[in-house]
Amino acid sequence: VFFSLQLAGNAGRSGASGGTIVSAAWFLALLRSTAFLMGQTITTTQFYLYGRSHFTATGWAKHSARYPKPDPLETIDLSGKVYVVTGANSGIGKEITTFLAGKGGKVYMVCRSENRAEAAKQEIEEKAQAAGRLFTVIGDCGLKSGVSGIAKTIIAAEPEGIDALVCNAGVLLNERTETAEGVEATFACHLLFGSYHLTTLLEPALRAAEAAGKEPRVVLMSSGGMYNTRFPDWNIAASLPDEAGNLPPYDGNLAYAYAKRGQVLLAEEWTKAENEKGGKVKYVTSHPGWSETPAVASAYGDSAKYLEPMRSQWQGAEGTCWLATAPIDQIESGAFYLDREPQRKHLSGPFFSEGAFSKNTPAQVEAMMAKLAETVDAK
Repeated sequence: VFFSLQLAGNAGRSGASGGTIVSAAWFLALLRSTAFLMGQTITTTQFYLYGRSHFTATGWAKHSARYPKPDPLETIDLSGKVYVVTGANSGIGKEITTFLAGKGGKVYMVCRSENRAEAAKQEIEEKAQAAGRLFTVIGDCGLKSGVSGIAKTIIAAEPEGIDALVCNAGVLLNERTETAEGVEATFACHLLFGSYHLTTLLEPALRAAEAAGKEPRVVLMSSGGMYNTRFPDWNIAASLPDEAGNLPPYDGNLAYAYAKRGQVLLAEEWTKAENEKGGKVKYVTSHPGWSETPAVASAYGDSAKYLEPMRSQWQGAEGTCWLATAPIDQIESGAFYLDREPQRKHLSGPFFSEGAFSKNTPAQVEAMMAKLAETVDAK
């Protein structure tokens, strides 16, 4: 700051008005950068401290102590209901699939690898005594072509619709990686195709369930990581080059957080649209907490110790199982859930208040929705 003021003073004394303008612009840019760094530091620090209290196994124990007794998940009968779970062969997705099938539901396991899908299917059938209720659908949720094939298969198989779609598939990468269709993988799998496009394509199945008197809903598996940021400019969120062909700096954790914030905004926007047309489909996002999964172990390695005591996979999954099966009048559409309760969506203000750092304006959200549609159409 002192250097910028010196430049401005020297330029003024020498009559170099252009230098004054340049240095003033530099000074303003520095102030904006400093404010951003301060906002990011406050937000990330509060996210971690809040997470230590709420996202760990300790947080789950505290929250679950408030569940009704007996727990409705213990006695629920899902016979005759149909579910779609993406990323169903591992981690949280596998845990959700095991529960749904074990309680009598019919589950379409959407998986990228046929071998891993079949192995998980056999394991779940034995563990949950769910033979005849599991069906694998092979497709990559990070590809438009993969998602299109998934949706066609399910719509053809279930003319009376589906009771719930759980968009759980995702990746957490430390290095920027593009899909075969040229889209950054984290963005493609978590948001663009794995959530936005798949839900859009399966809307006929959700509407068919609605028409049949069922209680359809969509659960997007988000993350507390979204507390760290607002949804940024499109080229940053999608990791696209600028006019000069330069890619923005890539950070795997931020790429993940951008996509997760995008999912929260998606659920809000879909809820508004549903309310305007008087529909009954509900859209929510769910946070599994800091759970011990293969994906977390792969992405964080030894650094995962900072998330301890981590939740078991069931502790991370059961809140989403509840969202997928609870009576629809108990679900708050558009909400961000953790452990069966709607949560605040921002932690960027002083003393854990909401603040403004992680909030988007209505115009920014509208632009995101337009870009999602435009990008899907262009691929």
